[in-house]
Amino acid sequence: MSGRRNTSSPESPRGFRRGLVLFRRLSGRGFSAGIAMVAVALFGATAASAYWPGSGTGSTTAAAATLAPPTGVTVPANSTPNVAVSWTASAGLTAPAGYYVTRITGTTATAACGSGPAVLVTGTGCTDSSVPEGTHAYVVTAVHRSWTATSAPSGNVLVWSMQSAAFTAQPVNVVAGQALPAVKVAVRTVDMLPVASARVTLSLGSNPAGGTLSGTVTADTDMWGVATFSGLSLTRAGIGYTLVASSPGVAGAASNTFTVSAAAATQLVVTGPASGTASSTASVGPFTVQRQDAYGNPVAVGSTEVTLASNSTGTKIFAAAAGGPGITKVTIPAGSASASFFYGDTKAGSPNVTAAATGLGQATAQVGVTAAAAAKLVFGQQPTNTAKGQRITPVTVRVEDQFGNLQTASTAPVTMDKTAKQGNLGGTLVQGAAGGVATFSDLTINPAGPHTLIATSPGLGSVISVEFTSGG
Repeated sequence: MSGRRNTSSPESPRGFRRGLVLFRRLSGRGFSAGIAMVAVALFGATAASAYWPGSGTGSTTAAAATLAPPTGVTVPANSTPNVAVSWTASAGLTAPAGYYVTRITGTTATAACGSGPAVLVTGTGCTDSSVPEGTHAYVVTAVHRSWTATSAPSGNVLVWSMQSAAFTAQPVNVVAGQALPAVKVAVRTVDMLPVASARVTLSLGSNPAGGTLSGTVTADTDMWGVATFSGLSLTRAGIGYTLVASSPGVAGAASNTFTVSAAAATQLVVTGPASGTASSTASVGPFTVQRQDAYGNPVAVGSTEVTLASNSTGTKIFAAAAGGPGITKVTIPAGSASASFFYGDTKAGSPNVTAAATGLGQATAQVGVTAAAAAKLVFGQQPTNTAKGQRITPVTVRVEDQFGNLQTASTAPVTMDKTAKQGNLGGTLVQGAAGGVATFSDLTINPAGPHTLIATSPGLGSVISVEFTSGG
């Protein structure tokens, strides 16, 4: 038997494996017998001369994969002790199960974001809490089974523990719309060191007039830890405003109180009742005429004479007090922003009441004047000549107040009759007023001749029509 081995395959020949099995079974019967039986099994009856060499080549393919590291690890340039870390997920066919984050401080590496090789972050961002003051960088490691791939380091983040913010240049009293002198806020660490590049935001604290703070209200601190705010303003006048400065990780600091005063008067505004009843005295009111600046703030500086007027076609009257004597002007005195007056008008409608002053223009208020109480009857559509026995053209009777205004709310019953004793008036002789008007549309009269009608209503008296003729 030759000592050469078969090189045709990395696996043992099938006959060789059968021989091993037989060898194990027969080894107990004697070593020589066992060898003989194995030889027979392997090589057949002519085992001594039956062997062959084999050679050959072959090729195959196998899939290879890699785990890519995350990229773009990002941190802010400056931060409070809670640092936000973000990154771009690993690319490629092999997806990581997650990531763990390491903080690098000098030559020291520290597990960050509560993560580690066995505690993975599944997203692409985390917050590293309670980071000590100093300069740090971060790396992120992707994990897939036993594989890991670590990112390039992030940029540096400067971490500070801010303790306080304080106003170093306080707001001062100003006029509405006027810019405040520069307001400054200093930010300090727990060691009272200045904090550069800290974002500071101003807002209104005490806001007595419901004002709005205008201008740039957000600024970053400079290298000395000071944020400067220029161009701030308020348009609502008020006493006791305060500003509040806030920055991440710092409790808000309140400024001193300051006052915003009204600017110079530029306009008049009239306000008063929306409606009133027709009257020959000034009974509607009080109306108020107020002096204001361009922002609507009342102005109490100086004395202003105001002229009063109305565009009503009726008899109108102004008075300083209800029912008082007539006036044409009122004065807004120094120390006050307004004056009041009352108005009267005999004509129902919607007249404009105006107030005007030199340099302040004219202000207008519309007032609805309604009819006074029903006081009398008046023929609206008079009767006209007609043939005997024929219907008279419809006749209407108005219910009016004492000033001749139609009392549209009246539903008073109106009775129609003729003034002459002889003859007969036919048709519906009693009509209720609708919208203050009673309409008679089916009247007839005889005998032929001249006639007049008379309309009456309880409490409203009577009224006689014009003369008309019925033909023969």
